[in-house]
Amino acid sequence: MHTDSPRSRVLVPLLALVAGGALLAGCTSDGGDYTSAPTEGGPTIGPSPDLRAAEVPDCLPEGTATAATGPEDDPTLVAWTGSGAKAVLLAPQNQSGPCEWADQLTRLAGQGYLVGTFSWSENSAQSVRDAVQVLRTIGAQDFALVGASKGGTYVAGLADEIYPKAVVALSPPAEFDGESGRATDSTYDGPLLVIASADDTVVGADVSKLVSRADDPSTYRVLDGGAHGVALFGGPHKAEVEKAIDDALAAGFAN
Repeated sequence: MHTDSPRSRVLVPLLALVAGGALLAGCTSDGGDYTSAPTEGGPTIGPSPDLRAAEVPDCLPEGTATAATGPEDDPTLVAWTGSGAKAVLLAPQNQSGPCEWADQLTRLAGQGYLVGTFSWSENSAQSVRDAVQVLRTIGAQDFALVGASKGGTYVAGLADEIYPKAVVALSPPAEFDGESGRATDSTYDGPLLVIASADDTVVGADVSKLVSRADDPSTYRVLDGGAHGVALFGGPHKAEVEKAIDDALAAGFAN
């Protein structure tokens, strides 16, 4: 299991964030349920979450801020860096968290995005929803979802609920803990890219292909080798995978 070790660093001024974010679309006075209904001002997926101070893991780049949200006994840690109205949320693999996305946080923030990632709580779907809502609270107006392995399943599976500009899934299982990422189970029709490795022994390429659209070959790309999920950034296809993500984000945010 991958663990994130905290270090002492200046923490984000959470009270200021909450005070500013409470007026954003998506905040309800009664703390009501999440809703999938879009509005004229953009999609709303629920009230602004309660944010609590949290230490920044050592692994994350300087300038990263963090907050905990959700139940105190089972929180989701959300980390972000960069700024702007266009946000990218990076969903981690199973039993992992923000550290595995450290390099991509830096890279994508350098391209002008507000970039966030998070740790999983026991309620994985809610962790994704809450992380998106944290990004909205701090200024995101549009966002894209990128996920690896389990994270890929969840960003694909929840896309028809939270309306991202684009979805990229690396080595996603077709289903994880009851959450289906299959394209046939989703009404999401925005930009989608699934990347798999031909010899992946963790999740077979044919299984990941189910997350792509059968009637649109451009939504699926298979690479040689056996790299799984974020390991794609550590092998010979690193530049190709990063360019594919960049192109998907550019296409999504252009719409």
